[in-house]
Amino acid sequence: MTGHAGIKSFDEPLYNKREILRYAQSPGCTDKTLLDLMEECIDECKRSASFSYRVSYCILPIASLDTDSGRINMEHISLTSRDLAGNLEGCREVVLFAATIGPGIDRLIRKYTKLDPAKALFMQAIGAERVESLCDTFCRTFEKKLRPRFSPGFGDLTLSIQPDVLRITNAGKNLSITLDGGFLMSPSKSVTAFVGIESTAE
Repeated sequence: MTGHAGIKSFDEPLYNKREILRYAQSPGCTDKTLLDLMEECIDECKRSASFSYRVSYCILPIASLDTDSGRINMEHISLTSRDLAGNLEGCREVVLFAATIGPGIDRLIRKYTKLDPAKALFMQAIGAERVESLCDTFCRTFEKKLRPRFSPGFGDLTLSIQPDVLRITNAGKNLSITLDGGFLMSPSKSVTAFVGIESTAE
């Protein structure tokens, strides 16, 4: 399995409307007006966002890991993060991936930021739910048990590692993901993450 790399494309995951409401800061909402607006936004996304559910990934062996210093040496990359080291402790391999649903949702967010802030909020929420569903779908393709995803920008894992992540996963070429000066990704509804593969007993 070590060294395996590739691109995976997925069919559209089912929409999790409870999660969309949570991302829209309206968890458990029962207000019909808001629920109707969410449905309207979902329908528009299905028509106009041209979502593409794609993941570019590779599986890297972990050469060494020290939880005290946070130093992690993997094939193609070395970094320091105590939080990530704690997450990966005991693993021999890690899945490094980049995922995106494409730029269409960004166009809708920009459009409604000017025209209808409530719709813009729901477009943001739908985009977040879509890319998280994509990541969950990708992780379920692995037969081995995986650790929770850990992304640059979480804990002490700095965003400045993003160029290395995109280089190793070949996400620029495979997914057309780019970075701005603050290491934020475009399309905005993109995710990069390290996922430890649980070691099994010999």
